[in-house]
Amino acid sequence: MKELGFLLFFLFSAYCFCFTQPDNKEDIVISILTCAPGHELYSIYGHNAIRINDHNARTDVVYNYGTFDFDTPGFALKFMRGKLPYLLSTSSYSNFLREYEYYKRDVEEQILNIDSTQKQKIINFLDNNMLPENRAYKYDFFKDNCATRLRDIVTLNAHNVHWDSSKSSDKSFRQIIKEYQKDMPWTNFGIDLIIGCPADKTTTLGDEAFIPDYLSEAIKYAQIIDKPIRSLAKNKTYVLKFDKTEKKNNPLVTPWFLFIVLLLVEINFLFRFFSGKLLSWIIWYDMAWTVLISLSSILMLFMWFGTDHIPTKCNYNLLWCSPLIVIFWWMPSTKYKPLKNWLFLILFVLLFISFVNAIPGLNFLAQYFHPIVMIISIILFLKIYRWHKTAES
Repeated sequence: MKELGFLLFFLFSAYCFCFTQPDNKEDIVISILTCAPGHELYSIYGHNAIRINDHNARTDVVYNYGTFDFDTPGFALKFMRGKLPYLLSTSSYSNFLREYEYYKRDVEEQILNIDSTQKQKIINFLDNNMLPENRAYKYDFFKDNCATRLRDIVTLNAHNVHWDSSKSSDKSFRQIIKEYQKDMPWTNFGIDLIIGCPADKTTTLGDEAFIPDYLSEAIKYAQIIDKPIRSLAKNKTYVLKFDKTEKKNNPLVTPWFLFIVLLLVEINFLFRFFSGKLLSWIIWYDMAWTVLISLSSILMLFMWFGTDHIPTKCNYNLLWCSPLIVIFWWMPSTKYKPLKNWLFLILFVLLFISFVNAIPGLNFLAQYFHPIVMIISIILFLKIYRWHKTAES
């Protein structure tokens, strides 16, 4: 009987102890980390991650949706075609910061002002996402990335979140990413050539969250409609802060300088043509242009039809970077003269449309053209005009 009494006393004590345990979720702090843009192409738009700091369990973990496995079979091709699975991964907070400290990139933190139930829901969601069968997801630059994933996690699990849509910038996707490309003229030019109409859609506040800084700004003004109504997050604090170094570009190694020089070269060739002093090696120069146009048009078509990248669909740059230019250059004049005359007229119209659409403030197509397209359109027109006159002579 004495042993039975001790057993009953032990079970009752254990029950009371468990029942009166404090809510450990109060010892958990969940925050959004916003990392400043880096200098490498993959990092110029910044980065977001979510931090779970459990003081009671003495764990401090960062969940990161921006990783992938380099050992994935067919890595390069899958990456190019938009079929590479991105992964949710975790690291210790100290290891996460170490990388950004090494590259001298600022890191800001916004502590979410949520209750214990909401914290547990976010933790459960992340733990479920970390399961091997759930870790991978199909990355989309505009719609599904390291920033939009965190936006959705907060919306789904911190109930009654109100995002202040009046704070939307009403910019297009292209206008937003250009803010991060302004110190990289070649990158800015190349991206304008490769992305199409979807990039020129006006964003909502939720759409803007594909950029980490914009997500951070949206969180700043968001509220939880509860009793009492409160801000979604506390004020931002710097975890890492470094002095900014202004990057200066050499104007002689920019796309503007290159294509202005090429335009002057083409004008010189035209004058030589009319004076009958055209050099024999110019045919090789023209051939290089046709090869470049061919490769560029093939790349644009591939990115449109051969990949899952949404931003590269419906690319109107194919108006001036047209395969018809290559056909016109290759087509024998004697046999197909009437057809070639019509082709010349079509190319003139396409290049004129491209020229006008590239004039700042006069974009009438559904897609923005980089202003350098004005210069390229003139070069191509002068070139095909010279080819046309050569065929007639």
